Amino acid sequence: MITSRTTFVAALRSAACASALLLAASCGAAAGPVAAGGTGGATQAPTVSAESVVESAGMVDDTAFCGDQPITLGIHDGFGSNGWSKSSMAAVRSEAAKCPNVEQIVQIGGGSLQKSISDVNGMVAQGVDALVLIPDFGRSQLPSIQAATRAGVHVVAWGADPGGTPGRDYAAYIDWDPEAAGKVWAEWMVKAINGNGNVVFIGGPAGNPVTAKVLAGVASVLANHPGVNLLTGTTDWPVTNWDPAQAQKTMASLLARYPDIDGVITEDGQGSVGAMRAFVSAGRPLVPFTTLEVNDVACNFDQLKPANPAFEIATISSRNWLGRVAARKAIAAAQGLSSGEPSLYALPLDEDSLAGAAPQCVPDLPSDAFPSARLSADDIATYGTTS
Repeated sequence: MITSRTTFVAALRSAACASALLLAASCGAAAGPVAAGGTGGATQAPTVSAESVVESAGMVDDTAFCGDQPITLGIHDGFGSNGWSKSSMAAVRSEAAKCPNVEQIVQIGGGSLQKSISDVNGMVAQGVDALVLIPDFGRSQLPSIQAATRAGVHVVAWGADPGGTPGRDYAAYIDWDPEAAGKVWAEWMVKAINGNGNVVFIGGPAGNPVTAKVLAGVASVLANHPGVNLLTGTTDWPVTNWDPAQAQKTMASLLARYPDIDGVITEDGQGSVGAMRAFVSAGRPLVPFTTLEVNDVACNFDQLKPANPAFEIATISSRNWLGRVAARKAIAAAQGLSSGEPSLYALPLDEDSLAGAAPQCVPDLPSDAFPSARLSADDIATYGTTS
C-alpha cells in the first residue's frame, strides 16, 4: 500500500479511532447501527482528523459485510476517464473482491448520460442483486436508479448526488459533504488573501451536482466577506469537465478576461494542475489555490513555489476510499445485513501550506496517484478497469 507521504499517510498507523467502523460525532461516540438499505447514518464530524477518517472508514479489515449468499454486484462510473475514476473504481472493486461469494459486472459511462442509463438498465436485466454507481449526471439518472430499486436491486450511489430520497429511491448515498468542503476551502481562501481580492471558481461538467454544492458552500462563506469578490458568480461556473487540458484552457480564458485574480478555488486536483499551467503560460504569478489532494499537485507546488512566493495550497482528500464504504453498504444490503457506517463525511483540510503542512511530492508515485486512496500501482492496474 502507499505509505510514503508523511503529511497524510504515515500518521494513519496511530489513528486513535482505527478500531471502530466509523464515528458519528467524535472518537468517544460511535454511530448507532443503521440498516444497510437505509440512509446510512450521521455525517462524519469535521473535528475528526483526516488520518483517522481514512483509517477507520477507508481501510476496514472486517469482511462480515460479505455475508454468505452468492450475489452479483454491478459497478458503474458515469465518466471513468481519468486517474480519479480509476482509483475510485479500484476502491470499489478491491473491496468487493474481499468477498468470494460476490461476482462483479463493471460498466463505464464514458461521459454519456444515455450510455450510463443504458448500462444501468442492462445490469438490472442481467440480474444484479446490488449496484454501486457514481451518478455523474445527477437527477437525470434518478429514473433509472428508481427503476433498478423497484426491480429489487439494492442501489448505493456515491461520489455524485442523484437526488431523490435515500431509503426509498435507492438504498444509500455515500459521499463527502461537498457544501462543507466548499465552506472549508472558502474560509481558507479568505485567510490566504487577507480578506481582500478577486477569486475565481472553476468546476466540473455543467450542472454537475458535486460542483454545484461546493460552489454553494463557497458562496455562503464569501457572502460574509465583502472584501472578497467571486468573479465567476455564485450560481454557475466555468466548466473544466475535470480534464487538465480543458482546465488550462478555461483558466487561460479567465486570465485574459480578468487582469487581477488573487485566488483560485476548484474541487478537481488534476484540473487544478492545468489551471496552474495557464498561469505559467500567461506569465502571471501564481496565487493561492484550493483543490483535492493528488501527487501531481504536490510535485507542481514543489517546482513552482520558489518563483511564486504568493503561491499557497490547501487540499482535501480526494475521497476515492469512499468507494469502499459504498461497496460494503451495497453488498451488506443485498445480504440483509446492517451497517453502522455514516453516509456523509465533512472532511477537514488534508494539506495546508499556510499552516506548515505543504503537499509533499513523492517522485516514485504516478502523477495521478491519490495517497489517501491507499492503493498501490498493482491495485489500480488490477481493479481500476472494467476487466
